[in-house]
Amino acid sequence: MNLEKDEEVILTKLPTGKWAPFLRLNGYEEPISLNREFKTEEMLEGWLDTTEANNLIDQFITKYRKA
Repeated sequence: MNLEKDEEVILTKLPTGKWAPFLRLNGYEEPISLNREFKTEEMLEGWLDTTEANNLIDQFITKYRKA
């Protein structure tokens, strides 16, 4: 991941009870949803350690920094 200072991935429990990752980027007031949901926080944390997660986060960073 190519996160800059003050940028982060936030783990959020949704009203449905599921967990979702959001990306907080400089220049954006609201965190950006990574469009993934998990039954437990542990499943989400495990996913964040995968190549799939890193690639997806890098894609979102590239997309939103260009905007």
